[in-house]
Formats: sequence, C-alpha cells, structure tokens
Amino acid sequence: METNPVRSEQAAVRTDQEHVLQSAVELPPQHIHRVSPRVATCHPPMAGATHRFLQYETTTASATFISIVLNIKTMWLSIMEVPAQIWLAAAFIYLVLHFIVQQLLLGSVTYPTSIPIVGTRNEWCSSARASFRQLTDGISTLAAGYNLVANPLLERSDSSGLTCAMQKEVMLPPEHIKWFSNQPDSTLSSTEIRNERHAVRYLHIGVEFDTTVFFLERFIGESLTKNLDKLQEPMIEEVRRNTIEIFGTDDSEWKTLNVYSSMQDIILPAMSRVFFGLPLGRDPKFLLSFRRYVLAMGVGTLVIGQLPRAFKGMLVPIFNLPLRYYRSKTMKTLIPMVERQLQGQKPSIKTEGREEKYDLISQSARISAKLGSIRDIADSGMLAEWILLLGFAALSSTIIQASNLLLDILCCPPETQAYERLREEAACLLQCEEDWMNPAIFKRLTLCDSAIRETVRYHPILIKGLTKEVVHPQGLSLPDGTHIPRGGWLGVPVLGLHNDDRFYPEPWKYDPFRYARLKDGREESQREAQAKGEGVTVSTKDLDAGQPTSTYVGFGYGKHACPGRWFAVQLLKILLAYITTNYDIEATGPQPEAKVIGDAALPPTSATIRVRRRKQAQPA
Repeated sequence: METNPVRSEQAAVRTDQEHVLQSAVELPPQHIHRVSPRVATCHPPMAGATHRFLQYETTTASATFISIVLNIKTMWLSIMEVPAQIWLAAAFIYLVLHFIVQQLLLGSVTYPTSIPIVGTRNEWCSSARASFRQLTDGISTLAAGYNLVANPLLERSDSSGLTCAMQKEVMLPPEHIKWFSNQPDSTLSSTEIRNERHAVRYLHIGVEFDTTVFFLERFIGESLTKNLDKLQEPMIEEVRRNTIEIFGTDDSEWKTLNVYSSMQDIILPAMSRVFFGLPLGRDPKFLLSFRRYVLAMGVGTLVIGQLPRAFKGMLVPIFNLPLRYYRSKTMKTLIPMVERQLQGQKPSIKTEGREEKYDLISQSARISAKLGSIRDIADSGMLAEWILLLGFAALSSTIIQASNLLLDILCCPPETQAYERLREEAACLLQCEEDWMNPAIFKRLTLCDSAIRETVRYHPILIKGLTKEVVHPQGLSLPDGTHIPRGGWLGVPVLGLHNDDRFYPEPWKYDPFRYARLKDGREESQREAQAKGEGVTVSTKDLDAGQPTSTYVGFGYGKHACPGRWFAVQLLKILLAYITTNYDIEATGPQPEAKVIGDAALPPTSATIRVRRRKQAQPA
C-alpha cells in the first residue's frame, strides 16, 4: 500500500484546525436554518412586493479562501495565544480606524434613502459595530432583512473581524435575479470585487488577472467540462487509492475519523492528479509545496482582502513573503513539467499499464493558442500560473461540499434510509469495472445527484454572493425604478433565497431526494400526456445538481456561474458512490450546529464518523 505523500503534513495541522474553529462563534439554534422554521422560512412580506435590503458587507473573500484558514500551521499560529485584553484593545482600535477611514479617507456611495438598512443600531460608531457583529451574526441579519421588508434593503457586514469593511451592499429580491444576471459587464462588473475583496491587486503581482479569468473560463468550458468522460478514470483511481488508505480495509472493527480532514485527504490528491497529471500528482514534495501555496494564498486573500485600501499597503509585503516562497517552490517543479509537455517530451505518465487519456497541460496550451492574442503558448510560466490558480480555486470549495454532503446524509432521520438507498442505487448501476468507467452510468445516479443538489441548497458555502459593482457612469436603475449610483454593490441573499418556502416546501429540512421526486413527477406527467396522444416533452435538466436557476444559486448564476461546477459534481458522485458501496458509515452523534464566519457558512470540522469496510465490498 502506498503512503499518501502529504499525510504527515495533514495530520500535523488537524489539531490547529480544531483550535482555530473554537474561535468561531457557535450560532444559537434560532439562527440555524435547519433548526428553526420560523427564521429559516423566508415569507414574502406581501403579494407582488419586492424585498431588497441593504446590509453591511462582510468582505470575506470567498468560501474557498476562508476555509483554507482552518488549515494554518506554520503561519501566524501564535495569534491564537494572544490574551483576551489584547483582543479587546484590537477590537477598539478596529472600531476607531473604521470610523476614521470611513468618515475622513474614503468617499462613500450615497444610496437612496428609501432603501432600509439592516444590521445597524442606535449606538456610537454604529456602522463599524454593525460590521464587527456581522463576523458571526450574518445569518440572523440576512434572515431579518429577507423576511421583513417590501422595499430595497441595505445590508452591511464586516470582514471576518479582521478589517474595516466600508462597502454597503444592496441585496436583491428573487424577482430581480434573472434581470441582474443579464446585465452587461459594462454596467455591472466583478473586477473591482476581485481586486479589493479577493486582494487580487495585491497578491497576484505580475499576473494579468482579467486575462487569467478569461482564459480559465474558456479553458474550463471548452476543455475540462467537455472532457469529463476522459477524467473519470483517473478520478476513480485516486478516489479509490486514497479512500482505502484513509478509511482502511478492516471489515471487523470500526474506525473513527474526522470528516473534514478525511475529505481533504481524499480530494487533494484526486484533484492534483487531474490538474498536474503523473508523476507530479503523486510527488510528495510537490504536493506539499502546492498545499502550502494554497494555505499562503488563502490567508493572504482573507486578511488583505478585508483591509481598507488605506492600510493594505502596510501589510501586503508581510503576507507576500510566505506566498511568494511557496509559489516559487511549486512553480520551480511545475514550470519544467509544462516546458517538457509543450516540447513534446512527455514524462512517463502511465499508470497500471494505461496512458493518461487527458493531459491538462497540453490542453491548456491548445486553448491558449486558440485564443491567440492573450499570450504566446511558449510562455510556460504563465501556463503554469494559470494551472496553479485553477487548482487553488477548485480545491477548498469541493472539500467543503463533500464534508457537508456526507454529514447531511448520515444525519438524516432513520426512516429516510438515505445512505442505504444511495448504496442500492450505486450497487445496482455499478456492478463491474466497465460500469465504473462508463460516464453514462454516472448520469443515471439520480438519487446521488439529488442529494448533492440538496446539500448545495441546504448548506450554501456563501450565505450571500453574486456580488457586482455598478460601473456605468449613469448608475443603474433596478426593475422597480430604484436608482443605484455608480460604485454601488449589488448581491443576492443566497441563504434567504434557498430557504424561501415559496420555492422549497419545508426548506429548513434536508430532503436528499427532493429533486429525484420532482424528476419522477415530471416524467410521469409526460408519460400520461403521451398516453393520451399529446406530444409533450418535459425537461428535467434544471433539476440537475450542476444546473443553476434563479432560485438555486449555490454555484452562482448566469453567464458567470462557476465554470467548474460539472467537474465538482462528477467528483462528488464518484466519491459518494465508492464510499457507499464499500463502507458502512455511522455518525458519531447529532449533526453539530453550523458555524459562520462573515459571509461563509463552514462545515463543522470537528465532526467525526465511524467507518468500517463492508465484507461484500467490491475488490480494491
């Protein structure tokens, strides 16, 4: 049995992960959508009304960035040992700086007075303190705004408690989402959101990020997604290899595992295999460098992204030190590989007697050449940078989704028989090795697909998102006539939308087969219509896990929806099918309450499960 090359590093940071999470405030039950139908269910305030609100914006960069903080070992760990008095002093300084910067240094956008603001109170430094509270109380503010108002409502949130967030953000109602997604980039743009909130301007020095985003979207759409069939085999190999190593082969004794750490240990090598191929995908030194690069990038993005512009310059050099070091180590290995691929001098990338069917490096060069004007394909450094950023962007969000998925299924009421039904479906369809390598079989895993979609709905990684800035010189008028000036931010209350009982019956309940039943109902209606001689064709594609709609925005929505969502869904299907058919798994207790940091609802990383290899498991 091979030893996972990054196992020792991953094991070493688990204690740190739990220590960091202890600092995240546990939400009270009434703030958790699955616990309280009263808070969870978002009722429209009146028929035909639009309920927008303005909230103080939490500048938590992205769930993929925030989750990385949970893995910190070597960087700034000592901050957790700071006495409480220092934290209180820091909080006071935070409030003062917030007030000074907001009032004296930065010009603020003037929103219409008709838009109510939620999250503030009648108190000194009200906006700064509202921002500070949003670190852990974003769900209650979001729910209050979504339920309360029939007019535009502004929500302000803070920056993960680390920064002075100055930007208010208009939360749009469901009725405006389709219109919102259809606005041209010349009117609404995410460029400044990326530059400031995601710290792109400060951490990606030397990288043309607009070009990078353009390339990655084209590459994922034209190559990665269209070649999922070819990626299926290497993903299955790595999922098997790492699941066996982590879960074990003992079919008599139960083994207790941390859910989040286990999903991380499986998904990191599986994705590395896809993005970097072999031998890099299993190279211990490279994987360790890549892992630490991701950590440094995540920490820098989170912290720098929260600071007001006036203070970013002071801390950027500090955070760039570890980032540049680990980036340099990773690129030192990756660039020669890219150069060899471009020159046709491919290393041995055979595994078990077979050649890789998909070479991501060569494919990225092909797409670069097709785009032509953005960069010469011989620039191996830029191609390596793009591939590295692609791996970074995909990794952590998929780990969070996998952790949530497994916990949601295991904590379903016994009468649901969720795990058993998923096992039966997978075992029925995947009876031999040829079935596992057949992409068409995985498209028939209807229950599995439904469970994934329900987890994305029930546990969205961001409680609000799709944020864009109004960039048109004349501003932008909403469909109801409300005018938002240039520089204003618009977004969508994702958690409120996903818990609106107009769209989801019993939205506070995790129902793994919600969408499978809807598909069955549509197909039955079609059969009945056809039996009557009516030529009716009913589509169920809008119910697939990777298909965003205006009421299902966990993967984004519109032309800028997450381009890698189909890849993530495919990996989650492979993972869930393999685990259910080969292991008995039990939750060790009730599902822990969710924790929130700013905009991000994180999985409970201290949660554990018990696993045992099935006696009738398929051969490894």
